[in-house]
Amino acid sequence: MGDLPRIGIVDMGSNAIRFLVAEANKGAIGILESHRLPVRLGRDVFHTGQIPEATLADVVDAFRRFRATCDRHGVRHVRAIATSAMRDARNRDLLVDRVRAAADIEIEVISGTQEAYLLKLGVESKVDLSSGRSLLVDVGGGSVEVVLVEKGQVTSADSYRLGALRMLESLRDAEANGENFVDLLHKHLRSLEHRIADRFEALRIDRYVAVGGNIDSLADLVGARTSLRRTAGVDTCALAEVQHEVDELAKMPLAERMEKRGLKPDRADTIVPAGIVYLHLGELAGVNDVLVPRVGIKDGLLTEVVQGHFDTFAAEDHVDVVLSSCRAMCRRFHAEREHAETVLTLARQLFDQTKELHGLGGRARVLLEAAALLHDVGVAVNNDGHHKHSQYLIQSSELVGLSDEERHLVGLLARYHRKAPPTRDHEEYMALRRRERTLVERLAALLRLADALDRQHANVVRGVSVKIREDSVELRPMLAGDPGTRLTLEAKAVEEKGALFWQLFGRQVRLAMP
Repeated sequence: MGDLPRIGIVDMGSNAIRFLVAEANKGAIGILESHRLPVRLGRDVFHTGQIPEATLADVVDAFRRFRATCDRHGVRHVRAIATSAMRDARNRDLLVDRVRAAADIEIEVISGTQEAYLLKLGVESKVDLSSGRSLLVDVGGGSVEVVLVEKGQVTSADSYRLGALRMLESLRDAEANGENFVDLLHKHLRSLEHRIADRFEALRIDRYVAVGGNIDSLADLVGARTSLRRTAGVDTCALAEVQHEVDELAKMPLAERMEKRGLKPDRADTIVPAGIVYLHLGELAGVNDVLVPRVGIKDGLLTEVVQGHFDTFAAEDHVDVVLSSCRAMCRRFHAEREHAETVLTLARQLFDQTKELHGLGGRARVLLEAAALLHDVGVAVNNDGHHKHSQYLIQSSELVGLSDEERHLVGLLARYHRKAPPTRDHEEYMALRRRERTLVERLAALLRLADALDRQHANVVRGVSVKIREDSVELRPMLAGDPGTRLTLEAKAVEEKGALFWQLFGRQVRLAMP
């Protein structure tokens, strides 16, 4: 079987579950097995909010079989994610527990923003996004992910509850009452158009990339009728040709779509609503063509896992995605850019130079960096109590590259950058697991010091050198301007905000005056 790492990947969508086993060799990926099971989690969830018992049993059985496949191939690492339907299902924890017990596989229910991040990773494996502005769209069963990428960096990522299966189920009753489904769908999209159009206003989109099983099928249908432009495995379709196929399919009953177009049952019903959404977004973006790379969330997930094995720069790439999203949020709430960047620099230096005390790793550093940039965004609401406003805004916003749990921790760090430190009186803090409480209090101690070193919000201190002694920690500032600058306000702030550091590590923090 060899000694190459073998990886199992699961993408639990609303319309189907995709399993694959891959073999990685220094970053190169070979697919050993790939399966798609038409298990429709969304059909009942979008009606009742619950996954029925029969579907629960089908999913558990599918995971048992996948575990057997993984064991046969010698797979040591399995990553399983679930998206829109599982986010909505009230009994999702029951399914997670049953799969864990039956197959020893942990299902991670990811946010729409995490989907967007994985979408970008998947698309990048086929399409060069390093220049210009790219619009990435994934119409799934339960949601639509809309991602804007500028020169390789995600600038916005939004998730809309416009998935093909969700719309099919929600509009089915109205159609049964004699209303035309396509007309209903267009009305529904127009009612939400302003939310989406705002993202494209005054923007020039250089390339429109669409992913998902439905756009792949539409590209196949276009290709059967006219020649497609194909470059490096990526098809280019004129939107007018896609429009023609969608219009023709909309006139056909399901049986005819399957008979004349060769569509499977679980594709024949969703392809029209999905196609209308792809076309609508292409029209809003003002483009004539759509690129179809035939990748998806599972490809992005596989890329992320493989990079984690082989690519020493993968962590840096992830940090860039997170911080790009944080900076976009700072701009949205008009935070002080120079102060945020100064605190970020100082927080990084404090983290790296006190590692022997706090013992935290790379994930913690990313959370500290995010909190350093965002700690003052709450000033947009009110300067008084802005640390609490920052917490609320962070926890209510989408940040690309951070999970819901990580965003919650970043919000708590912003909450504790000033005023009261973490205490047992704070319910949100005490609701954390012990390990996460330790992480929050140690990172908060560092963030408080970084913020104290720029007490004047004047970028006077451009760096800091840390000397750890037996009973104290000395901070020696590197000044940006006049070497004779007095740091009276910073010294007082370090003394006050250093109390948490002293409490945690038993060392008094002192600012060595230049």
